[in-house]
Amino acid sequence: MAQDKLAPMNDVYWKRARSALSAADPVMAGLVARYGHIAFCPSGSVIESIFRAVIGQQISNRAAATLWDRFEHLKTGAWECFAAVTPSETFYALGLNPRKTAAIKDVAFRFIEGDWSEERFGGLSDAEVVSLLTQVKGIGPWSATSVLIFGLARGDVFAIGDFGVRQALVNLYFPDETVQTLNRKAQRSRVELIANAWAPYRTAATWFLWRSLENDLPR
Repeated sequence: MAQDKLAPMNDVYWKRARSALSAADPVMAGLVARYGHIAFCPSGSVIESIFRAVIGQQISNRAAATLWDRFEHLKTGAWECFAAVTPSETFYALGLNPRKTAAIKDVAFRFIEGDWSEERFGGLSDAEVVSLLTQVKGIGPWSATSVLIFGLARGDVFAIGDFGVRQALVNLYFPDETVQTLNRKAQRSRVELIANAWAPYRTAATWFLWRSLENDLPR
């Protein structure tokens, strides 16, 4: 079985992650000392994490939280049934655009038809999860990474595609760069040199980078 399926983010994982990250990286040691007491809160299910990721695409964390609250307030029954039977116009009225609405409904029907399931995702490697999710128009690598972290609680995921992670990296490690330049291929090797030192606890490192922004966490 692949290593990424053997690292659930339980209490043992977090204890080891805090210790290993602190020993490997003085910047991380500072983040662990400041934020290590804050609990990580995963989503209730894979499908919930997918919907959260889709809704949160390309908007601020505050706007995403507002939209999610509206979306969740309407929910009755299972997530897939709720998303499938609710008229698209209802989602538009909440503030979801047609692209996000279409992606949510596509995901819902895949679960209803049995092509996707919580069990299936649980048995896939990280790369396989990303490959499966990105088959849906409107779900890209950023959203897939969010599902790995919050839906499947995978322990060694580095969310370099996330704007907030790149902002934290600029703040803490690369003051000579910007969020935009850090995302370029030529600069990613610099990031990878640092991130490789965090393995196999790169999800924890990502979490602490988010925390360093003193902002609402993406879900």
